[in-house]
Amino acid sequence: MARRDRGWNMGSRCKPAAEYDIRVARGLFAQASAKWPAYGIVTTPSAYEATRSHLRRPPEGVVFAEWLDSAHQQELSDKLPDGIELVVGLGGGKALDASKFVALDKDAELILAPTILSSGAIIHGHVARWDGYRTLGGLDDWPWVDCEYVLVDLEVALKAPDYLHTAGIGDILCSYAGIEEWRRRALSGRGPDVDEQAIAREIGRHEQIASTFEATLDANGAMTEASVADLIQRIQERDRMRFQASGTESGDHPFWIALETVNQRTWIHGELVALGAMIITWCCEGDVGGFAERLDRSRVRWRPGQMGLERAALKNGLAFTPQYMEENGVDSVLRHEPVRGARFDAVWAFLNR
Repeated sequence: MARRDRGWNMGSRCKPAAEYDIRVARGLFAQASAKWPAYGIVTTPSAYEATRSHLRRPPEGVVFAEWLDSAHQQELSDKLPDGIELVVGLGGGKALDASKFVALDKDAELILAPTILSSGAIIHGHVARWDGYRTLGGLDDWPWVDCEYVLVDLEVALKAPDYLHTAGIGDILCSYAGIEEWRRRALSGRGPDVDEQAIAREIGRHEQIASTFEATLDANGAMTEASVADLIQRIQERDRMRFQASGTESGDHPFWIALETVNQRTWIHGELVALGAMIITWCCEGDVGGFAERLDRSRVRWRPGQMGLERAALKNGLAFTPQYMEENGVDSVLRHEPVRGARFDAVWAFLNR
């Protein structure tokens, strides 16, 4: 097995998403694991339980990723035996990102085997440096590794609850917040004029994403093999298709980090950034109805009650967000027009209508 490119500083060498070899079929774990060299698995308990019976032979060691903290990732690497030639990242974004760090630390090859499609971790080689719930530095400071390939076994993937997959669409459609931020900046004199034709094209693309995915669902609204294939395609093309117009920077992802930092706990990434995008759209007095409709058709859980986000946790997160954004140079309506007091009461009422 060839050793792929890697490094402890990102630079510009990381393989783009379009070049990832993503293999999707039934029975892939049995076929592939029979040929793997000595390997270790970085996973979570539920993902390993769903997969272990499909492995042709057992790994040399298994470790469970609990959170993204970099010191924790080092602990995981230390627990796996030396001499393994391959690290398999098995599960969602938390496990996949930890497996990249471990593969680097062990100087081993890497295969990513997502059992849920909840984030872009399956097509990104970088591993953010985390101190608890906060990232340190930026892309140029982060380690990275190109995986051998991505393995999506349909038998295993379709065991997971649908919402753990559709969160991945939330991580794509959340870019709508950039459109509303652009309009708000232009209106307030903080940004360039708006190109409504470009915006119309982007909204049309989002409509097509929601419609195409909805068409893959079965008569009961549940995901099918075609749904998995469609979602993987959308995740792989996300970076290439991202809206690049000047002025479309958005605070949906910084909101996610701020909320988890102040509450010292995590939620499902794609759902939380979709919620952040919805709050931004509301703050910008934008098209909340159209955005909500696309998320709902795509089966993305974005309402606090759906994702188990309590009122106090959201209130604390939005109160801290302006400070976090100021410290990190984020230009967003959530920084310039904080959601506190009566304004928070109003947004909470909207989110729970």
